[in-house]
Amino acid sequence: MSKENSIYGKLKDAAAFQISKRNLKKILPSENIDDVLNSINQYRGRGFYDKIRLAQINSELKELSEKIKMHNPKVIVEIGTWNGGTFFVWSRIFPEAKKLISIDLPDGEYGGGYDVRRIKFFREFISDRSNTHQHFIRGDSKSADTVAKLKEILQDERIDFLYIDGDHTYSGIKKDFEIYKQFMSENGLIGFHDINTFREGYGVHKFWNEIKSGYRHEEFITPGSSIMGNGLLYINK
Repeated sequence: MSKENSIYGKLKDAAAFQISKRNLKKILPSENIDDVLNSINQYRGRGFYDKIRLAQINSELKELSEKIKMHNPKVIVEIGTWNGGTFFVWSRIFPEAKKLISIDLPDGEYGGGYDVRRIKFFREFISDRSNTHQHFIRGDSKSADTVAKLKEILQDERIDFLYIDGDHTYSGIKKDFEIYKQFMSENGLIGFHDINTFREGYGVHKFWNEIKSGYRHEEFITPGSSIMGNGLLYINK
């Protein structure tokens, strides 16, 4: 039996979660993006819930978030949640959101996914809101099973904001775009992370540069940087 599954391990995890939950509530921010980003740095949890990790350049994420907030999305889907940094941001800056859906591959190559235990922690991100409902699909974004689960969650609704930050290969990002574009609302927005990352195995920049001219789009890239970067496509050309 692993330490995590032992009685001692479970008791220790439960105590860590309760402390982390209490500490999170103390710093839950308003919808202001600066407050949200600051609260991520302020948060101090325990054990498995010690931090809210954000793999972003804050200035790029802030600019992207401010643009999206102007559209007040009600249905949000994130592909690639990792340890919940951007999921926390979406949970806080869209107080009128109805559905916030995470699609994440356990043990995925680009981030490694989140342990199922972390879902209860993610739910605390909206503990002060009753109108927003979170949904979690732990699976391959490109599988028929995952798409079926998304359809069941959406019912007759469409996605207002889709953030793609999962499989970073050229073929992977292309498939995610092609699959999930069909679920977008007429005035939907699609965000892409790592449009400025040029590491081996990263093909987001190539796909982004291929498609962006066909849409109204914006880029959020730190001058002089050769990593990360966010892109935003407007479905309504």
